[in-house]
Amino acid sequence: MMICFPIRAVPTLFIKGFTADDVQTILQFVRRADSHSLAKTRDVLFIDTPITGPTVEAVHKLKDEGFRVIFRDHHAVEGEPASDRDRQVIKATEKLRQNLGSDCVITTRGLHPACSTLVSVGEFKDALAIIADPDADGLTAAMKAVGIFYEGLDEDAAKLDGQPSLQVTGTPISQLLAKGVATLPTYDPERPDERERAQEKLFAQWVSAVEGDQRAVDALQVGVTTYDEAVLASHEIAPKAKEVAPGVVLADVTLTPFFDVGTLLSLLEKRDGCKVTVIKKAQGPIAALHGVQYSLAVVKDYQEEIKLPSLLPPAAKSDPSGGIISNLSFLLHVNDHVWNEHILPGLRQLAN
Repeated sequence: MMICFPIRAVPTLFIKGFTADDVQTILQFVRRADSHSLAKTRDVLFIDTPITGPTVEAVHKLKDEGFRVIFRDHHAVEGEPASDRDRQVIKATEKLRQNLGSDCVITTRGLHPACSTLVSVGEFKDALAIIADPDADGLTAAMKAVGIFYEGLDEDAAKLDGQPSLQVTGTPISQLLAKGVATLPTYDPERPDERERAQEKLFAQWVSAVEGDQRAVDALQVGVTTYDEAVLASHEIAPKAKEVAPGVVLADVTLTPFFDVGTLLSLLEKRDGCKVTVIKKAQGPIAALHGVQYSLAVVKDYQEEIKLPSLLPPAAKSDPSGGIISNLSFLLHVNDHVWNEHILPGLRQLAN
């Protein structure tokens, strides 16, 4: 996924940094920004970007080309590694710290629930470019970095980056973003750019809305109406969910793609004894490749007890082509094979 637009004239690229192609996209973006730059610095800020091998490679190459790279993130592994992905993050974190020294600040979500708390207002207003995660946390952090801020932004950002059921509970301006994200078109492999372009438009409109553009606010209100309809659909889906293992509640939405994830998860979590929610769906990056995607989330009160990556097979890698996306201990996305062969049996074993 790649989204790019300037925020207060600072070129900003929203990208995950998972592949070799992503490395080239980052390098080309920064070089292009440099060739057109009137900036006072050659500073490139990476914020909220996943700590991956390709990200490390991009940082290393940019530094070799004479750019100053500053890295701020909150995805450090807490405690003992629970998966191969955790071990990869620890290794990549060490490489970034060695390469960047004091320009590298990598902390934990426990200490910094939102990446916006890792920058001061306007700290990077003169940056050459910003590379950020393509989500609300990356967006709010990039905005604050260049000088766009409002009272409560850090608290809103933490909610936007938290459990889906909490994402729409921030300030009214924050809710416009959360409800807009909740109603973005699902990923369609036949039209892969559709969701990206819709998200890019949403992000740009929300930046304008925060800066006081009433037309942008009015445009975002359309998303609120769609969101309200999706909430109603979620209330119809939730009663049909089934317990597939002790404390594990699964909702099958493969035939009902229009719903609000946050509302549905909130309703599932209210089931007696629910510890893990599962949504089986026909949309998403894994579903696009494998037909079906199971998206798991651990209920907040049980996140210290249940670490989803521990259910994966040894040496499993986070890669949609392999049917696994695993970046956080309390969230996991898998295909049908991984679900039936490893995750569901593992969840049943946890109850014994």
